[in-house]
Amino acid sequence: YMLKMGDHHSSQCFHRGSRSRSSLFAKVSLIINAALLLGGLYVISGKSTENLSLPARTQIHGQVGVSPALVSSRCSRTSFRDLSANARKRTVDVLLKESIEGTGKKGEITAVKPGFWRNYLLPQGLATQPTAEYLEELRLEEERKLADAKAKKDAAIKLRDGLQLLSFTIRMKAQEDGTLYGGVRPADIVEAVKSQTGTELDPKTVELPSNMDKLDTYTVFVNLHPEVKASFPVSIQKGK
Repeated sequence: YMLKMGDHHSSQCFHRGSRSRSSLFAKVSLIINAALLLGGLYVISGKSTENLSLPARTQIHGQVGVSPALVSSRCSRTSFRDLSANARKRTVDVLLKESIEGTGKKGEITAVKPGFWRNYLLPQGLATQPTAEYLEELRLEEERKLADAKAKKDAAIKLRDGLQLLSFTIRMKAQEDGTLYGGVRPADIVEAVKSQTGTELDPKTVELPSNMDKLDTYTVFVNLHPEVKASFPVSIQKGK
């Protein structure tokens, strides 16, 4: 009898243990299913807000309980993309040594793409970086140019004032009525001025009257400088 009671008691304990393990497995299964469900909802909510603006995504993330760290990470990626785009658009300031169509004139400081500077302007010697030393050199060169231009203009003014105090004579063959056999050439004026003053003019700068074909006195103009023009009388007399 005692043996039968012991077997019966062992059987009851075994069945109660089996029911406890089954209940535990059911609870664990329920928890796992719930976790998977929540994970699916989380993924869906994240995808549905992917294309929204940052304020809208932040508001929705707050409703579904997304951590601020995730929002901060996405903001960081957006900022990095913006910085990368700005980096591609950056320019460098260069000082042009020569005038370049579409870029700028000689002596100007202009902004260009880094590739254009490295691959074309620098190798060709068309530009340099605007360092303090080079800017000073450019300033001194500009001062020298201005001084030379002023000296040339002053010399032209001095020559003009001297020529306008003089008159010149050219002797040429002419008919009885005074008509010249040959026309007066700019070279004839240059020779007359040189023989009388020792100054040699450029024939291209001499302007002759259109009717200079008879024995008479005419006014001749000479362009001594872009801003200076001289005039003096030339008498055409019969000779030779």
